[in-house]
Formats: sequence, C-alpha cells, structure tokens
Amino acid sequence: MPEDRESRARLLAYWLFSTVVIVFASITVYIAAWVRPLGAPLMTIIMAGFPIWGTVALAAAIIYAAYSFFTRRRS
Repeated sequence: MPEDRESRARLLAYWLFSTVVIVFASITVYIAAWVRPLGAPLMTIIMAGFPIWGTVALAAAIIYAAYSFFTRRRS
C-alpha cells in the first residue's frame, strides 16, 4: 500500500476504534444509571449492553475490512 493509503487506513482504524470505545462507555453508563440503584452487578450491566456495542464493534470491523479490500483492489 502506498504511504497515503496506509495513513488513511490507520486514521480509519483510529476513528473506528474510538467510536467503539465511546459507544461501549456511553451504553454501559446509561444502563448502569438505570439498574445500578437496583443492585445489579457490573457484569450484568456489561452483558446487558453487549448486543448494542457488540453490533457496533462488528460493524467497525466490517467497515475496516471492506475499506482495506477495496483499496487493495484499486491499486
């Protein structure tokens, strides 16, 4: 990969990873705000948010793989 495409791929990976981290934190805090006063343990809160942030992580991986595939195909 040329240096320009490689730097774009690294930037995309950075933004996708940052998005996953932000979604994980915000969903976990939102769920915890509702169920923590009821006595729910942390693992229950994380497992309750798994469908949402798991989907976001999977989408980020698919986007990165597709971007990598199409940029290699173009060159």
